[in-house]
Parts: sequence; C-alpha cells; structure tokens
Amino acid sequence: MKKTFIAVEGPIGVGKTSLAHKLSQTYGFHEENEIVDENPFLSDFYDDISKWSFQTEMFFLCNRYKQFQDLQHVTTDIVSDYHIYKNKIFAHNTLTTDEYSKFSRIYDILTEDLEMPNMIIFLDADLSVLQQRIAQRNRSFEHQIEDDYLLQLQHAYNRYYNELKSEGANVIRIDTTNLDFVGNSEDYQMILNLVDPMIGGTQDE
Repeated sequence: MKKTFIAVEGPIGVGKTSLAHKLSQTYGFHEENEIVDENPFLSDFYDDISKWSFQTEMFFLCNRYKQFQDLQHVTTDIVSDYHIYKNKIFAHNTLTTDEYSKFSRIYDILTEDLEMPNMIIFLDADLSVLQQRIAQRNRSFEHQIEDDYLLQLQHAYNRYYNELKSEGANVIRIDTTNLDFVGNSEDYQMILNLVDPMIGGTQDE
C-alpha cells in the first residue's frame, strides 16, 4: 500500500510548520520541516532580490532535493511543511527569464525520480494576517519582506492550487484568516474534518 505523503503549502507566515506539526501528532506521521535559517543568502536576498535570487533559490533547491531524497527511505506516512515545487513558485517570481529557464531545467533533472507528495494542503490568509504572523515569529531576515512580494506569492500559490484542482489532484485549500488552529481546538477540528476523509480516516485515538 502506497504511503500517505502530505505537503502543507502556502505563502510566507501562513502557518505551514505549525499545521504540519499538529497533523504529525494527530496522525502519527513522520514530520519533515524545510531548512530555512541555514540559507546564507537570505538576508542579502531580501535586501536586493534581483541580485541574490539565483543563489538563494539554488541553495534551497539543493537542500530540498536532498531532504526529499532522504524521505524515500522513510517507511511511515509523512507530513511535510513544504513541497519541493515551491522552488519553482519562488523562482518564477524572482528570477529573470533566462535564469528561470536554467533553474527550471536543473529542477526537472533533480526531481524526475523523486517521490512526490500525493496530497497538498494549501493554506492562505489575508495580507494583514500574514504580516502579523511574520512579525510574531520575528525572524530577522524576514523584516524586509515587502507587501508586493507577499501578494505575488499568494497569487502564484492560488494559480498552482487551481491548476492541480482542475487536473483532479488530491488538494484542498484552507483560508486561515479567521482561524487559530494552534490555540483553538474547534478550528483545528474543522481542518481535521477536511483532511481526514482524504487520507482514509486514520486519526490516532
């Protein structure tokens, strides 16, 4: 039987890691978190996106490729707070046409044999909520994130969700603007009510 592999995706600050952690606890899944803080280019990237975007995206791609490669040896079900495809979403918004063409070819080569998530939970929230959540987690390199950049990511993720939905992929989208699934058990249960049927009702009792 093929294992369940859930990816939680969405724009910066939307709550991906928090939800992935709670789902891993609820369902007993292996929890996989992306490596962010170790990227040496991030601070420079937010200072000057056009200058540092290729280096930043390549670092993330190589790290996420290695993580997804290692996940192929995990025998239990998995929930991850990212999908490796996010590299293309971010790169498309920051790289020049020529840079993106090169990046995309490298991405396709690296990922052609990887096991990919078979379910994606897309989270979204109003811009003001994303800003609040980014401020609350207080990562120094995120202080420079501009509103336009967040809005571009939101639109890109919505396009990706709609594309997958139209293809019949196993995806759901949840607006978390008015949800507190970390502190409010009813809000979290609402999410479980959406997720549980899609993975066969395997909540740990």
